[in-house]
Amino acid sequence: MLFDHPLFSKLQVFNVVLGLLSPRRKDILSTNVGIQNFSVVKSTFEEDISKDGLSDLEYVTQTAEAKIPSILEQLNKEKNVVIVADTIVSCQGKVYEKPGTPERQMEMLRIFREAKHVKVITSVHVVVTGGKEPKRVSGHEVTDLQFNGDLSDEELQHYVNCKEGLAVAGGFQYQSIGNLLFTGLQGDYFNVVGLPAAKTFSLLCKAV
Repeated sequence: MLFDHPLFSKLQVFNVVLGLLSPRRKDILSTNVGIQNFSVVKSTFEEDISKDGLSDLEYVTQTAEAKIPSILEQLNKEKNVVIVADTIVSCQGKVYEKPGTPERQMEMLRIFREAKHVKVITSVHVVVTGGKEPKRVSGHEVTDLQFNGDLSDEELQHYVNCKEGLAVAGGFQYQSIGNLLFTGLQGDYFNVVGLPAAKTFSLLCKAV
C-alpha cells in the first residue's frame, strides 16, 4: 500500500541523511516513517557532555545537537535533509547509561523496581541545508515504562544472566526479552526502540 503523502514528493529534491548507525533506527525510518531512500553518516562527536547541572531532557538535547556539526562537515551535496537523534533512559531524573557489568546492571534494575517508572527520552533534530543558512526543527518524545515492582531479585538475576541488556542504555532491551520486566507502556513504542516515528515524521513535514 502506497502512503501518498506530500512529504515524500518534497523530499525527492533532497539527499536524506540519517546521522545514526543503529540498524533499528534505520528500520524505523524505512518501515515506520516511510522513507526508503536515505544514506547513513556517522557523527564523530565523542558524546562526552557532562551531566552536571543538566536535567535529563537538557542532557539528551545537547548530546543530539552536538552530533550535527561533524555530520554536516561530511556532506558534499548541497540540498540535504539530515535526521539526528539521541535517546536516554531516565529514572527519577537521573540518566542511566550502559551498565557495563552484570553487578551494575542488577543494581540499576533494583532501582527501577523500587521506582516502578522508567522514562525513555529521545531528542530529534532535522536539519535542512541548501539555503542561505541551515534550517533546523527540533522536538523530543517521552515514553513512560511501568516497571514490574513485584519482580524478585531472582527474577531480575535471570534477566541479567541472559546478557542482552549489558551493553545498552538502562540495562534492558524492551523490544526483546526485556519487555518481561515491565507491566505497561505510555507513549510511542518506537521511541523506546530508538527513534519516535510519529515525532520524526512531524518534524520532517515542518522542515521541508
